[in-house]
Amino acid sequence: MAGPTGAVNSANIFTGGPDQAVTGAVLSAPIGTTLPTSISGTLPAAFAASGYVSDKGLSLTPNRATKDIKDWSNTVIRKVLDSFDNELEWENLETNEASLKTYWGDANVTVTAATATTGTQTKTAVNSEDLPHKAWAFKIKDGARKVLIVIPDGQVTSQNKIDFVRTDAIKWGVKLTTYPDATGNHIYIYTDDGVFSA
Repeated sequence: MAGPTGAVNSANIFTGGPDQAVTGAVLSAPIGTTLPTSISGTLPAAFAASGYVSDKGLSLTPNRATKDIKDWSNTVIRKVLDSFDNELEWENLETNEASLKTYWGDANVTVTAATATTGTQTKTAVNSEDLPHKAWAFKIKDGARKVLIVIPDGQVTSQNKIDFVRTDAIKWGVKLTTYPDATGNHIYIYTDDGVFSA
């Protein structure tokens, strides 16, 4: 009688550090930007990084809610999907154009270039307008192992509290909600185990 297949392999254990050797690990682009279809190669130039992320890293929470179907005796005989989405959460550590646009919305942030007497200046308008839909990419690295998370359509739908204190960085924490693409997929996750063939 055959036993179970698939030997254990510690090379398949990934940790979730950022892949930010060239750019930051959290990037966004206008909705409709051509998306990568594998982990190989580079992201299109339209993807802009938002800088350092706090030590809380990135969290991804699938939200799958179901509804009960009951028979005459009130016994649950089936569950059907009622709603589905995903939330990604992170905190930008840098206060820059990209992080402010992620938190407050692109149209609400105006940048004035540095001069001989002033640094780069930003003006942010805070209002109740919906934040924009964008394409997103999250790059993760563990030595030679890599993970690329691609979101065809994501929108910041929740903002964390901002603390202005002397003893810590100002953090721009957000939650991103995903929406389905034309094929019904919310997220694509690509991996490379870093083990090359002989």
